[in-house]
Amino acid sequence: MSRSLLACGAILVGLGACAPAARAALACPQPMEIAHERWAGEAQWLAIQRAGLHYGAIDVRVDNVYNLANPREDVWYTRTADFLHIRTRDWVVHHLLLIRPGEPVNARQVYEAIRHLREQSFVRGADITPITCTDGAVRVLVDVRDAWTLKLDTRFARAGNANEWRFKLEDSNFLGSGQTLAIGHQKTVERSMNVLEFLSPALLDTDWTAAAYYEDLSDGKLESLALSKPFLLDTTPWAADVSALDQYLNLNFYDAGMQQWYLPQRERQLEGDWQKLLDFDGETALRAGIAMDYEHYAYGMPVRASPGDSPPPVPYPRTLAGVGPIVSLHQDHYASFENLREVGRVEDYNLGWDVSAQVLYDSTALGATADGPNVSVKASKGFEPWPQWLVLTDGSLMARRDSGSWRNEALDAEATAYGQPWRRQTLVFHVDYASLLHPDPENRLYIGGFQALRGYPNFYATGTQRVRITIADRIVTPMVWFHTFQVGFVVFNDDAIIDRPAGQGWSPWYSSVGAGFRIGNLRGSFNRVLYFTIAEPLRTDIGVRRRPQVVVGDVLTF
Repeated sequence: MSRSLLACGAILVGLGACAPAARAALACPQPMEIAHERWAGEAQWLAIQRAGLHYGAIDVRVDNVYNLANPREDVWYTRTADFLHIRTRDWVVHHLLLIRPGEPVNARQVYEAIRHLREQSFVRGADITPITCTDGAVRVLVDVRDAWTLKLDTRFARAGNANEWRFKLEDSNFLGSGQTLAIGHQKTVERSMNVLEFLSPALLDTDWTAAAYYEDLSDGKLESLALSKPFLLDTTPWAADVSALDQYLNLNFYDAGMQQWYLPQRERQLEGDWQKLLDFDGETALRAGIAMDYEHYAYGMPVRASPGDSPPPVPYPRTLAGVGPIVSLHQDHYASFENLREVGRVEDYNLGWDVSAQVLYDSTALGATADGPNVSVKASKGFEPWPQWLVLTDGSLMARRDSGSWRNEALDAEATAYGQPWRRQTLVFHVDYASLLHPDPENRLYIGGFQALRGYPNFYATGTQRVRITIADRIVTPMVWFHTFQVGFVVFNDDAIIDRPAGQGWSPWYSSVGAGFRIGNLRGSFNRVLYFTIAEPLRTDIGVRRRPQVVVGDVLTF
């Protein structure tokens, strides 16, 4: 209730109406105590829903990057940043909002609306709070905290004795419109590129999103366009996706961290799907539809990049063209957490099932090289096995029947456990397994520096099966630099093993240990967690010496 009164003061004090509104706020249904509130405000919104209220007026408040009302935060560089920053326009928030005046209150829908706002790259935080309840309606405050989005992105990362860097001018909230525009130059382990990007979370004020990329590569070019109308709510009646890609580049092949071969490749793709909501029981949504896929791959001759014993890659020119059904199941069991993957931000994860499966039939009548099924299945599930513990699991399986045999059979499975038995401390246990049989030339399994084995060369070893394990202890301190960067520490152990090709069998276990800083960016929309660490390999081998290696950047996704 104190939060509602505070919001009332922010909105109504200029109208001289705060005192009456505060008394009216007492008329809002009192929240019932629940054993485990999954997200802030759940009990309060459930009480309002049970009372049968509707959404009334919806007020939007967009906070700037810094809170200058706080004297400790009111310094020259925060004032300069807030002066230069263009706040998100109210109409952008209203359009992205998934609740409308006059609709009956639904607590689940409120949380869906909050999550949708938090998912936007230009938002660092969002809440939806009831203000007053009068005449069967609840007045709502939507509080959005802007992130700093205009940046000269000079991101730098280092692992496995190699650097990745970016020099890009990017605004993920151009003129406060929610659109992303970017131009820049980037270098990865494999290539350099000049980049143009455009992203829109609400194309032409519709429910469609758009993403367009143009990349002038050091070894080719990439052009892509994607349009999507997602299931924004559990009850959204239908969704669709369409994407196109045209690229040519060199596929690089490594052994012991050294590039051995490259294979020129040209790829063209056109994909689309449409799904309809078949059933929703208040918790689980069942959806089904149709999907289509056209992919064409052509190759040049393999070129030796450096002396070595590895055999040349085998090109596999092909065309895939198929149509078939797609089915998905979504359980809405989302809950809010903090300081798991990020620092100082609310993170929302689904503890229910998300499953999708599609079976396309590639047909020569549609232009495919061969007839046969093309199968893809994906699933994820979250668990809370004990208090203060969260486990997130993901898995996928794909394969296709091509000229009488199965190809590109890929199995991926991973699980990450986060434990917070102590304040400001998160224990992380991650394991993933991957298997890849009869792969297409584009797909390879590696272990190495940027491949979750810090301290070793990148692309150190390749094979058909892989297991990786990471154990880490992450500590977030109350120390904040320049009101922007929250300082933390991390110690970690990475382990990996791979089943090598040509009958060599499983490699030995490769391990590394490390420690250093883990910095959370509290105000920006990019580079939210950066690592500045030292990692040391524990096993010496070809190309590996037991000495500390510098690992810098946003090198992990879990």
